[in-house]
Amino acid sequence: MSLVPQKTLSNPLATHITNLYNNSTKTNVTNNGIKYQYDITNGLMKDADGNIRYSGLGDRNYVLFNCNTYPNTSCETWRIIGTFGNKTKLIRNSSIGEYSWDNKDTSTGAKSAYGKNDWTDARLMKLLNPSYESETTGGSLYYNAKSGNCYAGQNNATTTCNFTSTGIKNDTTRNLISNTTYYLGGWNSTSVYPNQIYEYERGTTVYTERPTIWQGKIALPYPSDYGYATDLGKCSQTLYNYDDSICTSNNWMKSILAPNYGWLLTTSSSDSYSTWPVGSRGFVGSGITYNTYGIVPVLSLSSELSIKAGTGSSSAPYQLSV
Repeated sequence: MSLVPQKTLSNPLATHITNLYNNSTKTNVTNNGIKYQYDITNGLMKDADGNIRYSGLGDRNYVLFNCNTYPNTSCETWRIIGTFGNKTKLIRNSSIGEYSWDNKDTSTGAKSAYGKNDWTDARLMKLLNPSYESETTGGSLYYNAKSGNCYAGQNNATTTCNFTSTGIKNDTTRNLISNTTYYLGGWNSTSVYPNQIYEYERGTTVYTERPTIWQGKIALPYPSDYGYATDLGKCSQTLYNYDDSICTSNNWMKSILAPNYGWLLTTSSSDSYSTWPVGSRGFVGSGITYNTYGIVPVLSLSSELSIKAGTGSSSAPYQLSV
């Protein structure tokens, strides 16, 4: 008998997903002239940049997260978007409420009364992330699981909000969230395919002087996350036409982001106040930032986190060893 260090017995979540894909039988799919390989069994695909994502309606990407005690005491159910480098990206399985992306006016730093589409200074960003506790409205309330007032509606309007049961529960969970580089490249049209908007997100086309990257903990899904979540072998539309019934009925993220309307991270590059949402019918459009749409947080976990139990199904979500 030989002693084996416990670390070697772990099953890192990102490695597990990658191995599922690599060891599977693939089906070839072509969309917008791009050839993809799909793992139909596990609901996985590799995008044009080599990231492994969950796609279609496969029941394999559920994980218990934001727990009182890990691996499985008083947890929320989140969904795995995919693996990106050595990180695993998650999205909450439901909205935390409807708020403005940003609703500043000319008296509070915007160029108009329609808000400001700069994520690095957005009121929603400050609601979701740490270090904004000094803000009298919204600052870090979700991150700290507190209640107060949040921005919702035009001209700095506010509404009461309570994240004591839906916010990040404890420091254990906060420490699991990786500080991540989010890309803020924009575009002037939502008539794009997933591979195209993925490149624009990482590009430099933005409204005048807008930043192109942001380092932080919690953000919103990219349009490419939503675009790749559909089965590209069945949906051949651009994001603007994702209200096609085949596209919506084969997209696991649609019901999460937009039972009504849901905000995305990417902004319009043609003006100072428009940002991309998913509409209630499933299309991706452009919305004024002061609008109150659904907020579904996304975040990334570090590569060290391992699976304690579960298969990833809705009835047996992955449980994390923390």
